[in-house]
Amino acid sequence: MKSVLIISALTFALIFGGVVLLSTQLNQAAIPPATPELTAVDYEGTERVFRDLAVERDRIQQEREDLVALRQATAAQQLILTQEREQLLEVIRQLEIRQQSYSAERDQSAAKLAKMYEAMKPAQAAPILSALELEIILDIMSRMKERPAAKILAHMDAGLAAQVSTRMSLQGDS
Repeated sequence: MKSVLIISALTFALIFGGVVLLSTQLNQAAIPPATPELTAVDYEGTERVFRDLAVERDRIQQEREDLVALRQATAAQQLILTQEREQLLEVIRQLEIRQQSYSAERDQSAAKLAKMYEAMKPAQAAPILSALELEIILDIMSRMKERPAAKILAHMDAGLAAQVSTRMSLQGDS
């Protein structure tokens, strides 16, 4: 029995010693090692990184400001273009109104002249009409009744009468 007690005591001592040894090693592993001291090189490197970051931050800020200024300039140009477009559209509308007015006046004038020339004797009307531009002659003759227009054409120069007749026939087709 003595030997059992010795073996038991020895086993206990070994187990207990192993636990104490393992516990000591675990405690040493759990304690963080002392932080190394920072050297002047480490401080210089850190300062250099911070300076670089500050320069980059300033550059980004400048780019943001430039973008804001560019957006404002673009918006101002867009506003100016919109205003100018509206002004141009207004000018176009006014020109269209004037053109319609001019066309109406021209139509009235041509109709009035057509009645005047119809009332005149063909021999008197033909030389006057012959002195006008071809477009004006066509405008007046196209508003006249056929019979007075034919009589006036008969008293015109043959070449001019042929031109007027040809153009009037082309106008009738379109």
